[in-house]
Amino acid sequence: NDYHAAAASIRQAWQAMPDITSIADSLRVEETAEGLDIEISDQEGRPMFPEGSKFPYELTRKAIAAIAPQLQKLGSQVIISGHTAAGAIYNDPSYGAWELSTDRANVARSILSEFGLSDDHIRSVTGSAAADPLFPNDPYLAGNGRIKITVLYQPPPVPADLAP
Repeated sequence: NDYHAAAASIRQAWQAMPDITSIADSLRVEETAEGLDIEISDQEGRPMFPEGSKFPYELTRKAIAAIAPQLQKLGSQVIISGHTAAGAIYNDPSYGAWELSTDRANVARSILSEFGLSDDHIRSVTGSAAADPLFPNDPYLAGNGRIKITVLYQPPPVPADLAP
């Protein structure tokens, strides 16, 4: 199917960039019931964003940029969410995990858009702070900090004679 092919071409796009191999452990593409989950996550000692910053490291930026043309080609709706690990300390009381996770998701959206994903493909951009950990048994684990891009399956069009 298209999503299977898209998953393969996203992996290929990453493999074609030699400097990205150093963050290969942080990059995941998985087919799920709702579509395709693409995750770019922190690893212990190798975060994807500088601490407290909404702007990614250059390699993270390249990894996000590389998938924009694939997503545009698929033509599906995309949900972008930002997530943080629990337990981080924020110096500014008015700027914490919710603000940061939302801003990171939105920066990811703007990188995708800069590299070819048009706005009409974006369904939503959300921040989840530490509320939706990848590793629920260990909310403090670095890998909970991530950007998740969910590509939603397109329902097949309803044949004209069946339309309400």
